[in-house]
Amino acid sequence: MRATLTAVGLRDVLIARIRARGAITFADYMDAALYDPAHGYYSTRARIGFDGDYLTASDLGPVFGRLLARAVAELWQALGKPASWDLVEAGAGRGTTLRDLLGALHFANAAAARSAKPAIIEVSPHLREQQARALAGAELRWASSARALAPIQGVVYANEVLDAFPVHVLVRTVEGVKEAYVDEQDGKLVEVLRNPSTQDLRWRMPDSLQPGSRWEVSPAAEGWVAALGSALASGYLLFIDYGDEENGLLGREGAGTVRGFARHRLLEDPFAEPGAHDLTATVNFTAIRRAAEGAGLRFAGSGTQRDVLIALGARDATVRPETPIEQLRAASRRAATDALLDPNGFGAFRVVCYAKDAPSDGLRLFGTPPA
Repeated sequence: MRATLTAVGLRDVLIARIRARGAITFADYMDAALYDPAHGYYSTRARIGFDGDYLTASDLGPVFGRLLARAVAELWQALGKPASWDLVEAGAGRGTTLRDLLGALHFANAAAARSAKPAIIEVSPHLREQQARALAGAELRWASSARALAPIQGVVYANEVLDAFPVHVLVRTVEGVKEAYVDEQDGKLVEVLRNPSTQDLRWRMPDSLQPGSRWEVSPAAEGWVAALGSALASGYLLFIDYGDEENGLLGREGAGTVRGFARHRLLEDPFAEPGAHDLTATVNFTAIRRAAEGAGLRFAGSGTQRDVLIALGARDATVRPETPIEQLRAASRRAATDALLDPNGFGAFRVVCYAKDAPSDGLRLFGTPPA
């Protein structure tokens, strides 16, 4: 009942707004659906995990955090083993990844763990509460923006955050480039096409796409990356997300990538029950790289999550457990690892790293995986 009331509330708010001021861009609609303070999905009711709307890597257990700890320990060493350094997660979900990472870092590199200053960049009060519970007892700082933590010296990482930024949806028509807007008809939210809301969006539509093709652009995500780059004085910026380079996205022939998730199922209508479910779009990592390099960052490597985790030792052999309970735990870890490496699932995610005033060559996480 609560979910229905929340969704209806936001729909009514949007309809009133549209009636008063006219149609809004899809980017404005997506921003409200996800981040409206009173009704937005992430602001009030994000449900992550097996009992929620979607899974993240940390929902499979601590394996992901342990492997990420190895990557972070290596980056700390590349920075010259500083006696004090920042470890920042941007958009930390329920806090389980950072919790698992901090616990594993003590085993991966005790010196790195002792000198780390953990922090979270999070705008959602709802998620901050969950993070505080997951990380109870940890000395931790929270901030709403990277600027509040500047100058950051160390490692910043973001797992499945870029895909949650609002996107402008461009459509190629016989009349030229149009933008998808959200309007109201007979009490329902519907898509209409209008001229692009800003002139520069018109030129973001690739010329090779044919009439009927759709293309998403996220100035918000690009601006956020640029802000992270500006706040990072020295160190590394690590993104983990599902996405592709521009050429790969063009290979989809303009099908568009916006989709909604509820109870682990894809939704057909992104305008159904705004605020009650997640909305996302595939990340354009070419655009993200332009934003990062424009902020003074240097590309340091990229690979699939499968290859990166294997390079970090996901398949390393361990001593065969002797007791039944240890064997059961080992089987659980193997199942979680298999899921993280699945080339048709989490294993297809991209891991992309940028450096600033730090070495960018020869990082272990982008080494050649074993056959």
